[in-house]
Amino acid sequence: MDQPGLPTADVTADGMRALVLGGVAWNTMVYVDRFPAPEPATVFSNGYHETVGSSGAGKALNLRTLGVDVTLWGMIGDDDPGRRITAYMDRAGVDFVTAPDPTGTVRHVNLMDGKGERISIFANGGLQRLSVDPGFVSPLLHDVDLCAVTIVNAARPLLPILADAGIGYWCDLHDYEADNPHYTDFIEGAAHLQLTSNRLDAWRGFMERRIEAGTTTVVCTHGSAGATGLTAEHGWVDMPAVPVESGEVVDTNGAGDAFFAGFAVTWLGGAELEPAMHAGAVQAARAVQSSELAPR
Repeated sequence: MDQPGLPTADVTADGMRALVLGGVAWNTMVYVDRFPAPEPATVFSNGYHETVGSSGAGKALNLRTLGVDVTLWGMIGDDDPGRRITAYMDRAGVDFVTAPDPTGTVRHVNLMDGKGERISIFANGGLQRLSVDPGFVSPLLHDVDLCAVTIVNAARPLLPILADAGIGYWCDLHDYEADNPHYTDFIEGAAHLQLTSNRLDAWRGFMERRIEAGTTTVVCTHGSAGATGLTAEHGWVDMPAVPVESGEVVDTNGAGDAFFAGFAVTWLGGAELEPAMHAGAVQAARAVQSSELAPR
């Protein structure tokens, strides 16, 4: 159910099933007016909040709010944060499939300033390799309409299995850097790409090259400046962000995942690029008015 005052879009999941691979953490959000100077100091926050974090969780939760039947796979530790994440996903109606992380559940401390910008400290970065046989993913692929892969190293061994199964997956590159080889494997097999323009001045050229290489859709988000999409059929579409009054912005974490979910559900429902991007912008606006990754 939509919260009063939140924007809405005509998004219908129609029995859609999604699988999200990787990207689960337990976050401590600390809110300050401005980031402290890089020197020893005592800083008083405006409050803090503990909740589920990371990009895979954000996508799964936003897809679920739009009515999608979601399975999320992730690695967690045998610890209190892992149990909290499991309980959270159960309450949200997300089917949470786990693998053990012997280093413990990934934990982030996110310092958020008054402009919604973030400094993310990986208090525990987690295991950087898959802890189980990658074949576990094959049974999860049956009858899925959407498979999203998070750009974590633990998900990398799953890519050949997706390729063998003919799965053109969705992938969010986040703050993509053109000279960073970490992204290469994830880009090559993706049918749908999303990224931000934060660290890529030549984002238009990147989008054009990916479409020429056969990628179906590429969307580049620009925060409050909106987003740009490109397909071979529709060409370029620029979409402004849905306005949210500054006093109504609670937490910008999860905005990109929300855009992803709104766009994906609408696109897979048969919409053209412009309405799909509008649905993404609407879901992002709803998400930033919540202290959670997805609006409740």
